[in-house]
Amino acid sequence: MTTVSQTLDSGQIRVLPLHEAPLASVFVDRDGDVWVPSGETESGEMRLVCPEPEAPGDQGEGASFPWTLRLVEAAFGPLTQQSAVSV
Repeated sequence: MTTVSQTLDSGQIRVLPLHEAPLASVFVDRDGDVWVPSGETESGEMRLVCPEPEAPGDQGEGASFPWTLRLVEAAFGPLTQQSAVSV
């Protein structure tokens, strides 16, 4: 099992299975657009937004379409997952 550890403010180290670890990731699509997590759907699927598309014409107005990770992958994949710190 792959794990990740966190150091809490109390100095204790908490080890979690990777699938339970908090996500601090962004996703980059094939055009270089960066997608960031913005919550979850009612069923618990990750919701993503692309706040600054590379192409200005892709910037919409009004409420964002409720993109899920699965929909973004299907429409704009392949996606590359990156640490939010490295972007």
